[in-house]
Amino acid sequence: MAIGPSAVERWLDLSTEELRAQVKQLVSARLPGDHAVWQAIRRHPALVPRIRGVLSGLAATAAGSKDEAMQKVWISKARAALDQTTPAPVKAARKPVVEEVAPREPEPEPVIELKQPERAEKQPPKAVPTMLFQEPS
Repeated sequence: MAIGPSAVERWLDLSTEELRAQVKQLVSARLPGDHAVWQAIRRHPALVPRIRGVLSGLAATAAGSKDEAMQKVWISKARAALDQTTPAPVKAARKPVVEEVAPREPEPEPVIELKQPERAEKQPPKAVPTMLFQEPS
């Protein structure tokens, strides 16, 4: 079965194994999220959860294989394409008029006076008591 927006209509009637084969083919095709196939899939609320389940199954079977990293990237992109919402058309907004303002002179930086701490009279260092160690008797 081919992958196309018209084929997506028939995916609703496929068995789990057949749907898995189609989704695997779709994931490996690496179509962008705004592609017509993904748009057709998102239009069917019953199909989206089935495809999510198949994607989870594909991720589980990819675990431990030599292509695991590549498969997980493709699957995450497919999940993102499923989650994508169709953006509403954006109305053109007027650009705000920017008035040119004459550059102001930079304000002078505040002057901070640093005071030296008052020095107390130095006291002579305290003598360290001598320790006597006695031999055990």
